[in-house]
Amino acid sequence: MAKAKSPDALDLLKADFEHVGRHRARKTARERWVEVAWLALASVVLSSSGYFGLQYAVNAMATPAPTKNIVNGVDLSTPIIVIDGSGTRSFAARIGQELLDANYVVPYSRTIDNLIPKSSIRIKEESLRLLAKRMQAVLGKLPIELDPTNKYPVEV
Repeated sequence: MAKAKSPDALDLLKADFEHVGRHRARKTARERWVEVAWLALASVVLSSSGYFGLQYAVNAMATPAPTKNIVNGVDLSTPIIVIDGSGTRSFAARIGQELLDANYVVPYSRTIDNLIPKSSIRIKEESLRLLAKRMQAVLGKLPIELDPTNKYPVEV
């Protein structure tokens, strides 16, 4: 344990900063609070610049949502998912490409191993029926089915 030391001549000196040398100038309580305030301000500036810099980088790399493309009251930027349930693995990519060529938004086409007995355009809401009718011009006369349990707004 540290022993108490007796004060020496340097301890008895008044704290002033005009003397240069190896003396121990004591800091006042005000000076210590100013130091703590500067450290807190520097910490806030560094932390917030790191946080906002990271948010800026994430937002710059994120893929933006498609812009609204409304033609005759139909939003053509609604994502359309193409599902191949024929068991042949040959329709999803071809139909998805046909829709892309017709300027529809197709995030992805997928093939599933389950057999779906009939081809159709399945919509989640009645408001998407006009979009489905426009898609019939590209894909042919597929029946349009309303299914509120769809995972996606429009499925082919």
